[in-house]
Amino acid sequence: MTNRTIVDSPDVSFPEASTWGTNLRPELAVFDFDGTLVDQRGGWLLLQELFGTREQGKRLTERYREDELTFAEWCDENAALLDGRGVEKTHIDRAASAVKLTRGAGGLLETILDANVPFGTVSAGVTNLQDVLSKFEPAFVRGNEIRFDDSGSIIGVDAGVGPNEKDDVLERICRDRKITTTDVFYVGDSHTDEEAFEVAGTSVLFDPDDRIDDGVSETVDAVVDTRDLRLVERLFVTAVGR
Repeated sequence: MTNRTIVDSPDVSFPEASTWGTNLRPELAVFDFDGTLVDQRGGWLLLQELFGTREQGKRLTERYREDELTFAEWCDENAALLDGRGVEKTHIDRAASAVKLTRGAGGLLETILDANVPFGTVSAGVTNLQDVLSKFEPAFVRGNEIRFDDSGSIIGVDAGVGPNEKDDVLERICRDRKITTTDVFYVGDSHTDEEAFEVAGTSVLFDPDDRIDDGVSETVDAVVDTRDLRLVERLFVTAVGR
């Protein structure tokens, strides 16, 4: 696959500030989960809508935005709402089984594995909903894990990734793997990915959601406007072939 093939695609653009073609071959591929590898835009939103806590969840989000709640408290409060509706582990597992991969995700992940590049996810969403990735054996999954007691009742959340923390999480992952963030091929779709875009060596904005700042499209290395990860696969093939 060549740069010309990608550039000729009407659905991939390279901002003027792009460093595409100058970065090193990636040593690690990292993805946002919601809205990127899967079609749903938000795991917490999915659970709120499925189990009838959406309106209460909106009020919690307003309190979080007003700094009345920390992100960890926001997660715990949302989990408590689910528990109050009688939601248990079996219900969360069923919700996870209904999550569908984005078009082209399977082929992209297989190509990454064939290239001997490990991949993982960094998500501000719910890691319990990421079972769809298990057959691809991600090297790591970072996010927010709903915890259960032995009977399957919700008892809280291990909050690991807040909306503005992905750069810090990515840096910790890279330190543990003895690489730097410049070795990372990062793909995300939303405002929660902006900090990760800034530190990743190669960044791809995929099918951006409505909340992302317009200026982000000028700071990433490539923008894919079509909801098809086969286009990201082309970009990855070029990146590893450098």
